[in-house]
Amino acid sequence: MGHIFRRFDSLRARLNGGTVIAGLASALLFLTPAGAIAAGFAVKEQSTAAQGNSFAGATAGAEDATYMFFNPAGLTRHADHQAALIVNDIIVQGETANADAGVGGEPASGDAAVDAVVPAAYAMWSVSPDLKLGIGINAPFGLKTEYSQTWAGRYHSVESDMKTININPAIAYRINDVFSVGAGLQIQHIDVTLSNMVNFGGPDLLAEVTGDDWGFGATLGLLAELSDDTRLGLGYRSQVKHNIKGDFTIGGGLVSDALADFTAPDMASAGIYHDINSQWAVMGELAWTRWSSFDELRIMSSGGLISQTPEDWEDVWFFALGATWKPNETWSIRAGAGYDQTPIPDNRRTPRITDEDRILLSLGAQFRPSQNVTINAAYSHFFIKDGSINLPAGYTTPGLPALTANYENSVDILSVQAVFHF
Repeated sequence: MGHIFRRFDSLRARLNGGTVIAGLASALLFLTPAGAIAAGFAVKEQSTAAQGNSFAGATAGAEDATYMFFNPAGLTRHADHQAALIVNDIIVQGETANADAGVGGEPASGDAAVDAVVPAAYAMWSVSPDLKLGIGINAPFGLKTEYSQTWAGRYHSVESDMKTININPAIAYRINDVFSVGAGLQIQHIDVTLSNMVNFGGPDLLAEVTGDDWGFGATLGLLAELSDDTRLGLGYRSQVKHNIKGDFTIGGGLVSDALADFTAPDMASAGIYHDINSQWAVMGELAWTRWSSFDELRIMSSGGLISQTPEDWEDVWFFALGATWKPNETWSIRAGAGYDQTPIPDNRRTPRITDEDRILLSLGAQFRPSQNVTINAAYSHFFIKDGSINLPAGYTTPGLPALTANYENSVDILSVQAVFHF
């Protein structure tokens, strides 16, 4: 099957307790966020103002330029130019217990997930009363987890690091007093670094995969302002297909190229926002993500098929309700609660996939010291259902040891946002 497979055969013959192919397959399971912020490995934290309401009404809120992530049509509600900067501090607790693979090594304990600071930026231009332009730069997907190189599940996972950067230019147009429409382009870069240990009969060696790609997609939005007090929003973010290309190394030495296709899922959302009076507003959100598009992970080299792993992820829903109190023109206080389903079936959870259903509670505050500046701050806590792993031997490829483990995860997010009005 060519020189690359002859080299694989030579290395495979020396393995004890795993295979090089298993190492590559396990390492490329980058779609598996033990420390993800939303279900799967999506990142909802794209607007501090929306986070304060647990993203309830995010598709209809249109309170500033940051809401364009959820619905670009909302830009028509603003007569000024805006620039916004967001900083999210993500604090992840990922406790692992009772890990056992039958191959020795220390059981994992402590925090496998890694804290992160995730920024985002937005800007909009009011071309005319009816025509608006906007741009967003954000990270809609991501993960970062790291285990010891000697833990019991080291042949399944050591490090998982996946980053995305999404550049999202958009346009919005007001059709009449009720309806506005919006559309945008997603220009998305993905960068992956993943590793696990492999056993050649002597000391374990680190197998690592690195790769990246650019992909393209679209966003669409509709805003219906039914009255001065009530508005409805519909938003859609399309799939983004990636053909990830990179290198596969063992112990720092190049083994082959590595190829994997991944499609970032499409998302549809509906939101409602209603002002009860001059001081109180309520909002709700319903969002759907097509995670069923991730039904398998096929790993290739230039010589042919390396591994094919069923994933069988499921479509999921997100629900949220929120309220905002505006005691005066300077301050607003926000609160909200949401429920986020996991797309991962219990029998597909791995050390890189410790995701489970979650409930989030949020508080936020807005301070507008002048007409030119608006400051938002928000805090969210994610209560994540305990999960477990029970993988049979050879789950990914023949030779990979079985693994069992229990997980307790939670996430805290502190977010600050500044919007400048011109």
